[in-house]
Amino acid sequence: MDAFQRQVRATLIQTLRDTGEAPSAEAIGNLLGVDGSQISAALHSLAEEHRLVLVPGTDQVMMVHPFSGVASDFLVTIGERTWFANCVWDGLSILALLGDGTLETHSPATGEAITLTVRNGAVEGNAVVHFLVPARHFWDDIVFT
Repeated sequence: MDAFQRQVRATLIQTLRDTGEAPSAEAIGNLLGVDGSQISAALHSLAEEHRLVLVPGTDQVMMVHPFSGVASDFLVTIGERTWFANCVWDGLSILALLGDGTLETHSPATGEAITLTVRNGAVEGNAVVHFLVPARHFWDDIVFT
C-alpha cells in the first residue's frame, strides 16, 4: 500500500466512522481534491491487496474492516448513531473502537434475535459466538467468512 492508497483508505474509514455510510469514489475524490478515476484505481488496488472488498464489478465499497459499506445483518448502535458490520467479530470491533453500545443480529440456525451489549468494555449477552472459518482461511472467501 503506497501513501496515496493509505490516504484513500483512511478517508474511507473516517467517513464510514463519521457517517455510517461508505462514500463513493467520486465523494472520496472530492474530499481529497483528486479525480474520481484515481480513487477508483486506488480502491481496486486496495481490494487486490485484501485491504477492502468492493461490490463485484463496481467501485462501491462492500467492506473495509471492521465496517460494512452495505446493509448487513449486524447492526451496531452507539447512542443515536448506527453502523453495519460484516460479522459479530467486526461488530464488536466497532464497539471496541468507538465506545459502548449494542450489536444486534440473529441466530443463523434459528433466526432468534441476538443482542450483545458492551458496557465499560465488557460484553453482555446470552449468546455463543462461533467462528466457522479458521482465521488463516478468511480471505479464501471473505464475504462468506
